[in-house]
Amino acid sequence: MNKKFTSVNLILLTITLLLSAGSALAGDTIRVKPNLYHVDHKKNIVIINQSVSELIGGVNEPKNHLMLSEDYEFLAPVYSISEASSYKVVCNDSVYTAYFTKLPIIHINTRKQIVDTPSVYATFSMSENNRAFTQSAIGIELRGASSQSLPKKSYELSFWNDTLGATSRDVRLLNMRNDNKWNLQAMYNEPLRMQSKVSNELWQDIHQIYYKNLEPDAKNGIAMTYVEVFINDEYKGIYALSERVDRKQLKLKKYDNQTIKGELYKGGDWGATTFTGLPPFDNTSLTWGGFEYKHPEEEIDWSNLYNFVDFVENSSAQDFNNNYKNKFKLSNAVDYYIFLNLLRALDNTGKNLYIAKYKAGEPYYYVPWDLDAVFGNNWQGNQDNVTVGLLSNGFYDRLNQDCSPNGFRMALVQRWAELRATVITQNSIMARFAVNNNYLVSNNAYEREHIAWNSFAYDATQLAYVNSWLNNRIAYLDVAFSQSCIALSNVNATAATKIELKIYPNPTNGYFMIENNFFAREICVQDMSGKVIIQQSLSGKTSKVDISSLPKGLYITTVKSEKISKRDKLVIN
Repeated sequence: MNKKFTSVNLILLTITLLLSAGSALAGDTIRVKPNLYHVDHKKNIVIINQSVSELIGGVNEPKNHLMLSEDYEFLAPVYSISEASSYKVVCNDSVYTAYFTKLPIIHINTRKQIVDTPSVYATFSMSENNRAFTQSAIGIELRGASSQSLPKKSYELSFWNDTLGATSRDVRLLNMRNDNKWNLQAMYNEPLRMQSKVSNELWQDIHQIYYKNLEPDAKNGIAMTYVEVFINDEYKGIYALSERVDRKQLKLKKYDNQTIKGELYKGGDWGATTFTGLPPFDNTSLTWGGFEYKHPEEEIDWSNLYNFVDFVENSSAQDFNNNYKNKFKLSNAVDYYIFLNLLRALDNTGKNLYIAKYKAGEPYYYVPWDLDAVFGNNWQGNQDNVTVGLLSNGFYDRLNQDCSPNGFRMALVQRWAELRATVITQNSIMARFAVNNNYLVSNNAYEREHIAWNSFAYDATQLAYVNSWLNNRIAYLDVAFSQSCIALSNVNATAATKIELKIYPNPTNGYFMIENNFFAREICVQDMSGKVIIQQSLSGKTSKVDISSLPKGLYITTVKSEKISKRDKLVIN
């Protein structure tokens, strides 16, 4: 009896101790839901995007374990957790850094090499802080042109209903549009990983598509949302998931009954895109003069765009001023010119933009794209601390000569005054940077970006630089956009204000001199394709321009003041 009694009690005691230990372990452990933890075993990081309040529950008892698919032990007891901090944990004798974040996390896995084209099959999953979870088959390919040479790649995603891409699948991601194509922007050349996002947000507040009342869902531009990305279980850092500029985004009219209605062209290179060239077109080609043909897909016909570029380049002053408003939406031309110059977006005068037409008989309009080299930084991500000079192209050169009461220059002055009272202020623009910066800093995203890309180091002084640059740029534009309009023809007709410009020697090599009497502020040198080779500020009546790095050939020079733009040919021998 005693032996039996002792044996039973030992068993009961053991069970009691085990249950007690289990109960203690449960209170000692942070347990994360499946799909809400993400591990890179090469970089030894753990990223968790389950709500912190769910995980810790406000209890100030120490936590020693982090339970994922395996048990990770904290090196020091944890009493609270924060997205702004990191924590050391150990699993299988390896030390990991654990992070908590509110950012959505995307996993892409594929057995094939991701190339420029075609798209290769992959699986996609995205978990959100609110436990929303999206899974799909996708096609993935590299996107971008020069950006493909950068270590961190950008991607184009096509959502599929199958593994071969035979049918597409529309998905709504992160409160953006419902679509089957998305972009993952790497932002590798953006020092703060936010310049393009802030720029796109700013454009949406500056400009609304003119037929919004007819197409409530139409949007002239794109939305972008921060995410973090794993590819084949390797952490790739901060990305911006973005919408695309296409027929669907702009709600352009579809091709119908062999009739072209809506039109869309992308400026991918220099040339006709800057209205400095008019090569013959070929309707068997998807490219012409630096443009890429985007819509309609059913028929290629460059004649409408060719005729518009021809009109801009070759029409008389009277014909141009009388008819350009029927061919291009004035309000859009004004807003884009302001936006282009506010950001000083050097790559967006012809390249890195779209020209669209809602339907036949309607005017063309601009749509911005690839807004990375902005706010005092160039396309390489380096500071370009130039705050003077106006960006232009052949179209804007002509628009700036329209001094009529209802013309471009009057509309520019009025619109700048409106925007300066609302959207374009130092405080409001810097507040956009602050919101984005605080979001990334509070989620410790910059620290993880450095882990993914050692060349990146978060530098808070970049915000001070942007603030100073923006202050000087706005001050310059306040003067530039308020100048009284004097048409070039009127200036030439007045002997007392006769324009004088000398560029010599010409032909030349090594350098050339500029002499002018109209307070020129900027010189732009373009090759014959329209590509900007040199762009620099001028001061005084005489300036010297170094061209020792340029090959022999024929070039176009454009010398600009606040009121005047003069263009000439330059021969380098």
